[in-house]
Amino acid sequence: MDIAHLRDFITVVDSGSLTRAAARLYVSQPALSQRIAHLEAELGVRLLERGPRGVTPTAAGRALYRDAQRLVRQFDRIAGDVLSGDQIHGPVAVGLPTTVSVRLAPALFSWTKAHHPGIHLQLFESMSGYIQELLTLGRLDLAVLYRDDDTVRPAETPLYSEDLFLIGQPKPPAADADEIRLVDLHDTPLVVPGGRSNLRALIDRAFAAQDLVPSIVADVDSLGSMIRIAAGGEACTILPLSSVADQANHRELGVRRIRNPVISRSVAICNAVEYYPSRDAVAAVQEGITVVTRQMAAAGEWPGIRLA
Repeated sequence: MDIAHLRDFITVVDSGSLTRAAARLYVSQPALSQRIAHLEAELGVRLLERGPRGVTPTAAGRALYRDAQRLVRQFDRIAGDVLSGDQIHGPVAVGLPTTVSVRLAPALFSWTKAHHPGIHLQLFESMSGYIQELLTLGRLDLAVLYRDDDTVRPAETPLYSEDLFLIGQPKPPAADADEIRLVDLHDTPLVVPGGRSNLRALIDRAFAAQDLVPSIVADVDSLGSMIRIAAGGEACTILPLSSVADQANHRELGVRRIRNPVISRSVAICNAVEYYPSRDAVAAVQEGITVVTRQMAAAGEWPGIRLA
């Protein structure tokens, strides 16, 4: 087994089809099938289930896929570090939840370009649950993730905390109120992310702790769509203040801090150091995340956050 076989296998799993994987690898499908068969024979296990709709990894295949991701990435890092000499450079994959990416991604890009032009950022934006999954699989070097509290955990650096706000115009609460009680939202129609989102889990727990059930009328895994639906007046959503502060009509949206209880969450930079030591490039980008977050908070460009 060599690194090329692992790259082939990763491409097949990502593609879900030998035909599509062969096209991406610029080889014939029979040649790629032979390579995978050779890998299975070498390991003595079946790695893929073949079917009319493509291929899916077996349990052994999923285990190999996870470890192969880490090995291939580490191999590429070693090669890059040898070639780079004293200059900090190379790819750094960073996962950002959507509500964080809105603020952080442009500032981090500019900071990295100015301070470490040799670093090639790979920014992944998605719901927090999927970002966590990518970090666990070894697909990311760093991830900014939500936490229920500000407890310091291994391989994590606390970044900031923030409260959640009701976005929209619920009735009957007073339209001019800056705050709203959680109990007053028990029959307010809400659009929130689906079950893989930390935000959804936090909302569900907050309501359950008060013996309430949120009136969720739709699962919407898009920040922009949630805000537009709230602006339309047929439902509300729950988001951090920074998600809507740049909206031209954010005051008309009806932005109210939820209280009794306040719903807060902490945000941390998570490093995949349990899989391999941090490279200089990863450490530099982690520093950049902290620096630009503090700069934006000091300048009032990231409303609603409290620095760790």
